[in-house]
Amino acid sequence: MGKNDRVLDGVAVCKDQPDLRPSGQFCFDKVEGRRIRSLAGNVELWEANGTCFLVARAPVVDHGQVEGAVLVGRRMPNEFLRRYAEIETQTLAYVQQKQQLRAYKTQMLLALLLFTVLLLFAATWFALFLSKQVTVPIQALAEGTREVSAGNFNYQVEVQAQDELGILVRSFNQMTTQLGDSRRQIEEFTHSLQKAVEELNQRRLLMEAILENIPTGVFSLDNTGAVERINSAALKILGEAARDAHTLGALVGEDAARGVQQLMRRSLRMGVASKELEIALPGRVLHAAVTVSSLGPRRSNPGFVVVVDDLTELLRAEKAAAWQEVAQRIAHEIKNPLTPIQLSAQRLSRFLERQRAASAQDASIAPGAAQPEGELTRLVGECASLIEREVAALKSLVDEFSQFARFPTARLMAADPSAIVASALEVFGGRLEGITLRTALATDLPPIKADPELLRRVLVNLIDNAAEALEDAAVKEIVLATRSGLDGETVEVSVADSGHGISPEDKDRLFLPHFSTKDRGTGLGLAIAGRIIAEHHGTIRVEDNQPVGARFVIELPVSEVPATVWPPEI
Repeated sequence: MGKNDRVLDGVAVCKDQPDLRPSGQFCFDKVEGRRIRSLAGNVELWEANGTCFLVARAPVVDHGQVEGAVLVGRRMPNEFLRRYAEIETQTLAYVQQKQQLRAYKTQMLLALLLFTVLLLFAATWFALFLSKQVTVPIQALAEGTREVSAGNFNYQVEVQAQDELGILVRSFNQMTTQLGDSRRQIEEFTHSLQKAVEELNQRRLLMEAILENIPTGVFSLDNTGAVERINSAALKILGEAARDAHTLGALVGEDAARGVQQLMRRSLRMGVASKELEIALPGRVLHAAVTVSSLGPRRSNPGFVVVVDDLTELLRAEKAAAWQEVAQRIAHEIKNPLTPIQLSAQRLSRFLERQRAASAQDASIAPGAAQPEGELTRLVGECASLIEREVAALKSLVDEFSQFARFPTARLMAADPSAIVASALEVFGGRLEGITLRTALATDLPPIKADPELLRRVLVNLIDNAAEALEDAAVKEIVLATRSGLDGETVEVSVADSGHGISPEDKDRLFLPHFSTKDRGTGLGLAIAGRIIAEHHGTIRVEDNQPVGARFVIELPVSEVPATVWPPEI
């Protein structure tokens, strides 16, 4: 076959074809045929001379170009085309049926898929429905739990639920109702408790204010005797060293602590026990009335409350009053006979003077005359002089007692404390030989309520006592100082010396009448000074001076009106 599918030549070889020959092999040249159709697999169906051939072709290549093809065919029976058409028709029918089966199968699969989707949808909807029956109440319970945790105890779950979840929802609502009721009760109780705490705080503040402002010292002890709390009055009474004291012995001393412990044991039996004790403090002895109250019975006692009343000034006032009465009686009993005794002694002295004058005249008239009564006259004269001198001393003592017993009332006025101190210093101007007198007077001091003359006498007495205390001292120095009180309502005037100081026992009796640390003197000076300061509504105390000596401190109230000029100008 050449190009363009044109048949050039052909030959047919027939072998063993019973329909063409009885036997043998025949060849036919110049066979021309025509292609009927192409079959699958590059096989073509040709027809030549009324015979069908199955033909396969092979290309003929010359110099790289296809010049034609060689066809090789096999003769087929004449019924081959019919049968092939039938087979093809049946194949097509099979293919169609197969396609229909596939479509049917697809339809069945689609139907099954539809049913599956519907089933899945139904199952999903049913699952979601069932899940909502569970999750919605649980979510509502979770929301309720968050509300309850946020403090909303009135929250109620409104979701309807069945079975155990319904029981859980009802239990939750019942719980929140109970919680709301409990919260309201707690709020009412808290409000009542807050009111009670506020009342307790007010009472505590009131008690603290009372304890801090009463002049009585109060401190509390635990059941072992350790100091828990102490008020300012107790610090003032016992000294600033008591601020750091944690035991009873460190607070009042070991001797007084034993007395307080005895009162503690008595208070456990009786509830309250009291006793007067002497408390040895640094530089002084404190006379105090101590009252111990137990805060509970013996087995459950949380501690004790100790009340300390300073009786030093009271005892001093009682002793001063007693001495005042004694002074009145002494002055009354002694002063009456003193005048006739003194008059008699003076009369006897005048009689002896006349006798001496007469004897001297007789001796001038008759010289050498004996004088048998000269010795008796001399003795009587000496006794009369002695009686008169001692009566004068006794009268002076009685006058001092009378002055102490009938002391004039102080006429208080607004006065300048620095002016009073300066007036007292003028008395000793140039008279304190060997003694250094220094002053430390504060400026801008407020006026005080005082009788300037009486207060000047007190300062003069204190300076004079300080000068006598320096007779045997190595360093002789007196310091007068003034300053404003710590509370701003008093003024302090102090007289300090560098002498040998005063013992704690003598400090306790220093302001009593007829007590003196000097060999001479009546002992009434400081007693009178104490009475003058008491008339001024002030206080006077003695304390140790640093480094040595004694220091007298006078505290006087501040006046609310301007000071009057004193001493008055002449």
